[in-house]
Amino acid sequence: MKSEKQTVAILFGGVSAEHDVSVVSARSVTRSIDGERFEPVLVAIDKNGSWYLGTGAFDLLETGQIHDVEQVILSTDAQRRGFLSLESGGLIEVDAVFPVLHGPRGEDGTMQGLMELSGIPYVGCDTMSSAIAMDKDMTKRVLAQRGLPVVKGVSMTAWMWATDKAEVLKEISETLKFPLFVKPATMGSSIGITKAGSVDEMISGIDLALRYSTKVVVEEAVENPLEVEVAVLGNNEPRASVPGQVVPCREFYDFDAKYVDGASELIIPAGLGKALIEDIRFAAVDAFAAIGGSGMARVDFLVSQGEYFVNEINTIPGFTSISMYPKLWEASGISYTDLITALIDLAFKRHHEINALTKTIQLDKKLGC
Repeated sequence: MKSEKQTVAILFGGVSAEHDVSVVSARSVTRSIDGERFEPVLVAIDKNGSWYLGTGAFDLLETGQIHDVEQVILSTDAQRRGFLSLESGGLIEVDAVFPVLHGPRGEDGTMQGLMELSGIPYVGCDTMSSAIAMDKDMTKRVLAQRGLPVVKGVSMTAWMWATDKAEVLKEISETLKFPLFVKPATMGSSIGITKAGSVDEMISGIDLALRYSTKVVVEEAVENPLEVEVAVLGNNEPRASVPGQVVPCREFYDFDAKYVDGASELIIPAGLGKALIEDIRFAAVDAFAAIGGSGMARVDFLVSQGEYFVNEINTIPGFTSISMYPKLWEASGISYTDLITALIDLAFKRHHEINALTKTIQLDKKLGC
């Protein structure tokens, strides 16, 4: 008999450079999920892209020890929602999936599209909004079209850089002023980012960024910015948390400042004026709506001299109990466990809404179809 609890697959790991961050987030979610309502099932994706289900999933990714797991694939049959064992052929049914995956092939719409095909409710943004938010270039275009302030910048592909480097450098020199930030367009956790004060540093930064993405964004640096983040939660009526400020222990909030040094300071709520706080909270919800977001996202801002710029949108932000997204909601009155529950409930609501749509049409025989 199936348990009265709802079975939720915690999906983590993945093939991106953010694999290890995902594992830490997933441990925290698994530890804090409401055990009265939900039965968590661990599903780990190793760095080669193989999927494993079972209680030994964390050990598999962290130490390489294989025990209490079986290799699985996701069933794309909506009538058999869950994971198929490659060993026994059996189906492990689940009611929902909580993807705790950061970066490409986890946060970029690919996994979300797979969940759509499977017919399984899943936490977080859908395929389209995930894909837009993962690409910093596309995010800037969508937000600018919405009328939201973004930092001045240009983008290039690896092919453009390889075939006409001189033209790319010319466009940058005619459009932007140093210092500049060079970023992989489709990578998170501040991986592969360089602050460049010269042409040589910029060229090295582009070469580094192209190791992580086939597209690069180059932006003008904002003068002495405050790094402010807002958590957004909801589907049709999203709401914003109080904003928080990041005080990086390095020159900017790079990967080491986030995850290695442990010396960066988080100030919640951010020390901004009341009017600016309300403007930023409104802009966070507006940015979320602009990409068609649902479930959750963390919207990051750069604030300087009373002005703000939307820097990026993270649709699966870091999710440990001390990560900014949960801490912002805790400061706004929602505990970590209740936040997890709210996100799963939002996944079910969106799934039911989509399932209620008409899926067939009656063709008029007169049309000769």
